[in-house]
Amino acid sequence: MQDQYETEQTVDLRKFAAQFAAGVAVISTVDGQGRQTGVTMTAVLSLSLNPPLFLVSLDNQSNTLAAITDSGHFCINFLSEEQADISKVFASKSDDKFRNVNISTGCTGSPCIDGAVAHGECEVQDRYPTGDHTIIIGRVVRTAVHGGRPLVYHSGRYASLSDFNHAA
Repeated sequence: MQDQYETEQTVDLRKFAAQFAAGVAVISTVDGQGRQTGVTMTAVLSLSLNPPLFLVSLDNQSNTLAAITDSGHFCINFLSEEQADISKVFASKSDDKFRNVNISTGCTGSPCIDGAVAHGECEVQDRYPTGDHTIIIGRVVRTAVHGGRPLVYHSGRYASLSDFNHAA
């Protein structure tokens, strides 16, 4: 019975969290063998301006978490509203997520996705395992703002900021 309760609670929590509109990011890095990896997420938070820190929360089973642990760095790619397909690829279990994605290599060695509205390159400062996720605190070492309209995720679907202009 406990498993059923946890399942119902998890479903309710997902419904609750889906009501929070959030920007979509791909967290990218390289593993110990130099292979590129990344994952789509909305659990990204600006934590501090001085020192410049960002927080990301990754599933403990994530290949990207393992790679960040190995490399000690990652890039936060804030996707543009034209990059929903890229978000879907990085949300998948594909082994070759970067195959059709144009990138440049950042100063940390992490891949930066071309066309993103902004990039933030980070070096791992702290890690906090908690529940089924690990919180990674990254010290931002370089940013690039390219402009454009960000991709947003709300109620289980992708949206653009213009979708919310009509809701008022």
